[in-house]
Amino acid sequence: MTAIGRAAALHIAFWQYDAWYRRAWLVWPQVTAILLAGWLLLGLGGPEAAIPLGSWAKPADCTNASTPGCAATRRATFFWDDEVGRPSIANQITVNVDRSTFRNSAADDQPKLTAALGAYYRYDWAKAIDILRSATASDPNVQFVTALALLVPNSTDQTRDAEALLREAAAGGHRQAGSVLGRILFSGAGGVPKDETAGRKLIDDGVAAGEPYAMRLAAAGYVSGEFGGTYDTVKAVDLLRRAADSGELIAMAQLAYCINTGRGGLTRDTAKTIDYLRRAADAGFEGAQLTLARWFRDRYGFRESDDLPESIKWFERSYRQGHSVFALGELAYVYRFAREAPWFDTKRSFELLQLCAPYRNAYCHYWLARAYHEGAGTARDYTKAYAYYTVAKELGRQDAAVNLQRLDDFLQPAIKTSAAELAKSISAGLKPVPRVILLETAETETAGPSPWPDPTQRPASP
Repeated sequence: MTAIGRAAALHIAFWQYDAWYRRAWLVWPQVTAILLAGWLLLGLGGPEAAIPLGSWAKPADCTNASTPGCAATRRATFFWDDEVGRPSIANQITVNVDRSTFRNSAADDQPKLTAALGAYYRYDWAKAIDILRSATASDPNVQFVTALALLVPNSTDQTRDAEALLREAAAGGHRQAGSVLGRILFSGAGGVPKDETAGRKLIDDGVAAGEPYAMRLAAAGYVSGEFGGTYDTVKAVDLLRRAADSGELIAMAQLAYCINTGRGGLTRDTAKTIDYLRRAADAGFEGAQLTLARWFRDRYGFRESDDLPESIKWFERSYRQGHSVFALGELAYVYRFAREAPWFDTKRSFELLQLCAPYRNAYCHYWLARAYHEGAGTARDYTKAYAYYTVAKELGRQDAAVNLQRLDDFLQPAIKTSAAELAKSISAGLKPVPRVILLETAETETAGPSPWPDPTQRPASP
């Protein structure tokens, strides 16, 4: 008799003669069903609903290096914005102004130029133009900075005025003005008729004169194939290296991208990538700061590194000096889900989330809702959790709807009504997200107030 046959015979015998055996067949499925239902309830609903705490809360067991989530299978990668990772002549709009030329201006005009540059970097273009109204109109530096401020809003009339000023400044010997003029002529910015021949000549002239911004533009032309359909990544890398060595911040980050990806035949080298990114970040390029912060955070998250200080350093710099609400929210996440002290700090995370709460940022409102929902860094408050989930959902955070449903399943109608009113009040008072200051200089620090409260004062509870 086979094993299956013997098992079947025993089952029939026990079923006929053993009452306890028959009861077990009826009871155990019910017990199993009850246990399964209880597990689902604990995991998916109720006031103490278990909510995933993020990828760092329960780190993968990496005793086996092949486990998904461990260093052998997941590597931290760099995230690049288009101006750095996908350059074209048209998108090289961040101009690192050579302030050393200001020394050629009249003594009375130099502080005006400095103040106007700070306003320009902070996107207060009208203020920059107004500051320079009383400066010497024929000064090439005054013409150049005024033209930059006119270019950014990008109306046709303003672009034409900017073009005229750039021509005057370039004729007066301002080399960077010639490079910027080359870009707008080549790409046809702001309704100005395209003149690729004239634009290319101005860019090439700037390269020949050693002007760093022109080198960056030419590199973009060779990478994108815009220079007559010619792709020459080796030449582009050489130009970027020269520009970076001259102090061009965005070129430093672009060269880091080339090293990281092996563009232009370069040997991929993480240490050199980080070196150029650090140089750009130290000098005040917010894009490099955020790239570094995310990379060091992900190395920690993927267990390729055991510490977070450098990630925190660059997130701090990006949000404090660059006014980046994105860096602020991501820093709050770091403190919320770090594996251990001193970086695991729910109180600090909650304080940071309160700083970005006045703005229309879905990420911030979602994690603030999670803090109230879970009692992380603050007392648990389902009314506020429901309200902030609602705001986050309205701002486009899709996973907020899942947690709203979980609260919906057990909150009393009166609480949900109160939370809905609070959500309306919060939404009505939200402000636009602060513009990120891409180039942080001494001038930007004094050009206007910070969007964040005084760090020595504890933020008020919402």
